[in-house]
Amino acid sequence: MSAADGRAGVWWLSPAGAVLLVVPATLVLAVFFDDAYFRQSWGTPKVLTPATAWLFALGAALFCLGALWPLLRSPASAAGGWPQLTAAQRSRLRRAATVVFRLTVVGYLAMAAAGVARGARPAQLLTVLTDQDAFDSTLRLQFAPVTGVTTLTQLGIAYVVLAAVLLSSGRDRGLELRLALVLFLALLRTYFLTERLAVLELLIPLVAVAALAISYRAGRIPARLVQLAPFLLVPAVVAVFSAFEYSRSWVFYSQHRGGSFVQFALDRLAGYYGTAYNNGQLALLHDEGGSVPYGSIEGFWTAPGIAQLHLYTLLTGRSEPDDFSTLLQQYGNPEFNSPGGVAIPFLDYGTVGGLAFFLVVGSLLGLAYRACCDGHLLAVLLYPVLATGLFEMPRYLYWGQGRVLPTLLALLLTWWYVSRARPPRPTSPRPTLRSTT
Repeated sequence: MSAADGRAGVWWLSPAGAVLLVVPATLVLAVFFDDAYFRQSWGTPKVLTPATAWLFALGAALFCLGALWPLLRSPASAAGGWPQLTAAQRSRLRRAATVVFRLTVVGYLAMAAAGVARGARPAQLLTVLTDQDAFDSTLRLQFAPVTGVTTLTQLGIAYVVLAAVLLSSGRDRGLELRLALVLFLALLRTYFLTERLAVLELLIPLVAVAALAISYRAGRIPARLVQLAPFLLVPAVVAVFSAFEYSRSWVFYSQHRGGSFVQFALDRLAGYYGTAYNNGQLALLHDEGGSVPYGSIEGFWTAPGIAQLHLYTLLTGRSEPDDFSTLLQQYGNPEFNSPGGVAIPFLDYGTVGGLAFFLVVGSLLGLAYRACCDGHLLAVLLYPVLATGLFEMPRYLYWGQGRVLPTLLALLLTWWYVSRARPPRPTSPRPTLRSTT
């Protein structure tokens, strides 16, 4: 069954579907655990109130409401396949992918050079591997980002999207090898630098493109199986999280507390979400009422040039994110430092403004998802990246972070370049010469 047959996409990739998968369950979890459990398991008092929890739930509900109305119209016919690309556009997309891949590799080489210059040595990597302990390693400081240079590593997200879109129409060994390399490099960051988001922000767009391609291009049975994917993906996510948490924190904590690793991993996973909502409540309680939004447009304030000017501090007298770190040191636990994506709009715009933010952003993402399902190239390129923010909403407002800005710019430039591809000129038939006798 093809897109022309009227398929409406993958429910769990839609903005409303994704948010309903993650926000209600994690918010209920945060409400369920009491203050004693918060203190014992996660080292922070519980300050989340039922009233604030209901406010967060209302924001998520308005987001879903805004995301649903664009889906009311029937999906457009995509008789040319999903995504809708001409041969000329596909050729340009491949060239753009090559450029993005090379820039990504340059970013990782720059990161490696910076680490070596700061004293990182192969022996440290071997120590982390043998001891299975990345918590006490100095590698995170030695491989800290260099503004404007190592930022190129974030283009790996754009490359994953471009490669996945190209591979959706058929296998290509070169693309597959380069894609595997980018994923492997992100995996190294995740393991040695305990930067779990580095691999998540590649895997979610990759899964999104693959799921949509199967839904629109494969047969009826594979398309139906894709709709059931969360029943397999959720246990897989828990397993992968547990595997990385072993070297990230279990080796350290196992020396100071009892219990099994499985119990620790599940408790740790719950803690990342529970404390995110709790941290959001902390920020709301101690907010000084800054008049200029920060968290929802963090990428603007941390952009090269603007960050060096300390523009946000000059305008408001506040120092973000340092103020939030100080807040956690005084009232929470700096180890669990997720700001809570559902809380950020209320911090930036107030109660009414925050609710309006969720409604508007939900509508925009609903329109983007509808366009992506219809095969429009710009949405096909951007929406898989935006989907990461849906699944990370309980912890971060991913769309406003500076780490995603290079990817969005690269994909916008790619769309502009590919959309300018000219269709092949029609060839007029040659006149036939009549033979005279």
